[in-house]
Amino acid sequence: MTDERKSSRHLREGLHKVSISRIKKEMSDVFYLSDDLVITALDAQKNTTSTYPASIDGFSAVIMMAGEATVSIDMQNYHVKPNTIVFFNPDSIIRTIKCSSNAAAYFLAFSKSFVNEIQIDLSTSLPVYMRFGKAPVMEVRQQDVDEIRQLFQLIKTMLRSDKERYRHEIIRTLFTTAFYIITEINQREQPGEMKQGRCEVLFDEFMALLEKYNKQERNVSFYAKQLNITPKYLSSVVKEVSGKTAARWIDESVILEAKSLLKYSGMSIQEIAYHLNFSTQSFFGKYFKQHTGTSPSRYKRKG
Repeated sequence: MTDERKSSRHLREGLHKVSISRIKKEMSDVFYLSDDLVITALDAQKNTTSTYPASIDGFSAVIMMAGEATVSIDMQNYHVKPNTIVFFNPDSIIRTIKCSSNAAAYFLAFSKSFVNEIQIDLSTSLPVYMRFGKAPVMEVRQQDVDEIRQLFQLIKTMLRSDKERYRHEIIRTLFTTAFYIITEINQREQPGEMKQGRCEVLFDEFMALLEKYNKQERNVSFYAKQLNITPKYLSSVVKEVSGKTAARWIDESVILEAKSLLKYSGMSIQEIAYHLNFSTQSFFGKYFKQHTGTSPSRYKRKG
């Protein structure tokens, strides 16, 4: 066994799995929405990842406000300073290598299910999603930090507000606003067309086709045929570039569209089933429940 594999194995053996529920219980001055969203402050004393590597069950981000730190993300070291945002994928292995005594940051963690509730189309979310794994540290301007902090403050205010009836919707809207700000920063930082290899180009073409045809087609073979490649090759390329299979991207796209229609369209479940090219309402119901854990009717009532 190589030294790198030994190191990775030992790291995982000492790995602490951290849920959003655990964060909200163990951290002080925490603002949270059920087990879906948590915002808190971090400093050199509150940073538990300096003691042991951790993996968070959800997406998370840190906005560095003061001091400096060296952070390991999936065995790769990154230097973090003020006015930088660090993104973490679910199940990434995080370890703080060193941290200045005056380090201070905002910490945000949110569940996969919370992300699925946000009404953001795939083409918009893709660049930021891809960045999470490839370039997790983003340098921003002070103005950007100030705007994001103001949104965080509004979210924190609503998390402790007595306006319970529409609290979830308000928070989702504010979170969506923050997401679009970060998306624009990401595009500004990387102006023009990025140099891409063949795999990245194919992946982008697949996503464009998915956005166009996801209401009619759920078969990997269809998209492979449009790209003049085999389904097996398409699946391997998509998995290599994004970490998710082509079939999973298709399912997530269909479910996102279905949720949007159930919540906002006013269409009946039968109409939505036919709109999304399901042969029967029953088949649509089974598909939706398989991927969400709940029925379309229950999701529509909850909406």
